[in-house]
Amino acid sequence: MYPYGPPPGPPPRIDARQLRPRRRWFVVAGVIAAICVGIGIASFVLTLTSTVDSVDDGEAFASGQSVTLRIGPDDHAAIYVRSPFIARAHCKVVSGPSGSAPRVTTPDSSFTVTKGSVEWQRAFVLKTDTDADYRVMCDDARGALTFAPGDDADLASFVGGIVVTVVVPLLGLLAGAGIAIIVGVRRGRHRRWLEAQAYYGYRGTPPPNAG
Repeated sequence: MYPYGPPPGPPPRIDARQLRPRRRWFVVAGVIAAICVGIGIASFVLTLTSTVDSVDDGEAFASGQSVTLRIGPDDHAAIYVRSPFIARAHCKVVSGPSGSAPRVTTPDSSFTVTKGSVEWQRAFVLKTDTDADYRVMCDDARGALTFAPGDDADLASFVGGIVVTVVVPLLGLLAGAGIAIIVGVRRGRHRRWLEAQAYYGYRGTPPPNAG
């Protein structure tokens, strides 16, 4: 005999398809995370590729020799020196259109590009107001350095690419995890509400949830 009635039976089985928010939100969370990670990987590859391609080592030349460069007002040309940078180097424009010569300056910051096992250090930046071919000669006191033309690597763009590589995947993973947690919690609340409704005939307001 049970003075207070028979013990409660097992909780009713709830079809997972009845729960809200729907399971598709887990898929949405996964897609967001995957897209952001993909953006990070693509950013890393593009940043690394553009950095490595900044140096045209196929046009490398020895100290005392020269190279012909096509430079325009919108171009960012540079001269790199093969490391170790053991001597003071000097580059100058020896030929070009009359009345026009690129400005050869030393960059404010150092930038090193590694291609294979060789390191190249950016030594000079060239700017011009006239689109033309210029012959640039470089040398050093010892005559031991190797030079190569290339693009003036934008350090800000490089850092920006690295930031995108790290921050975007991190934000995507956090967003995906946050959505999954919220959906899981709300589905749990909805399951308990459905169980109470089925077992005790509860008719209260269902917990708020997404579609």
